[in-house]
Amino acid sequence: MKSTLFSLVLLFSVFQTFAQEAEKTFILLNEGRVIDTEIYQIGYPKIRNWWLNETKGIASNFSAHTSETGRTYSMVFIKGDENLGIYVSKRANLTDRIRKELKMEMDANKANQGQATNRSVWIQSKNMTVMVPDFKIENYDFRRVTIFTVPLDKMEAYEKIIEQSNSEDQVLGIVYNYIVYKAVEGYPINTYMMILPDKSILNYYTHQYERNLARKSQPKLLDLSKKARQLRTVVRIDHLTRVPNQ
Repeated sequence: MKSTLFSLVLLFSVFQTFAQEAEKTFILLNEGRVIDTEIYQIGYPKIRNWWLNETKGIASNFSAHTSETGRTYSMVFIKGDENLGIYVSKRANLTDRIRKELKMEMDANKANQGQATNRSVWIQSKNMTVMVPDFKIENYDFRRVTIFTVPLDKMEAYEKIIEQSNSEDQVLGIVYNYIVYKAVEGYPINTYMMILPDKSILNYYTHQYERNLARKSQPKLLDLSKKARQLRTVVRIDHLTRVPNQ
């Protein structure tokens, strides 16, 4: 009996560990600048499809964006620690292969680079993230991105404030996409990336105005918003447009 009970407890523990790992979502972010945005937009879809095919079952999605600050943001989405490790271990070999197999596109990309690529890894903060039930990257061509830091000793407090704010929004019936990632490497670990996707820049600011109007008469929400702002030090705000034909 004791042996059976121990086996069940062990099995449950393994399942729980697997489930927790499976829930993790990572972004491998490549930030750069290009000389000609049009060249970047033309070449990227073919390059993306190549990577999607070669990393099937490892990477869940790829998405690239241009921005108003002139940066390009290329994102690889991966679920689970194991898949992250597999992807990173294969990346150098795959890079060598794509340079040969898509030589024309890769040569054009290299000639079009305006600066060295900055690579970073981020993990999604599930406790601070809210998304519409049918969320798909492909359905949103615009996203507002804010990269900011929070004092190391205030990170837990900040995250609780955002959790409370999201709960208050739900009570008001506010449903939107508010996606938060924390830096794993490439940025200080107290750095957050807040991604707010929408159909277009006009839709985003229209919906933001409507949300703020609904919150205006809620003292608790206003107080939480003020506390969150006081803890944030903004590194960058950028408006991203998804590269078409992905």
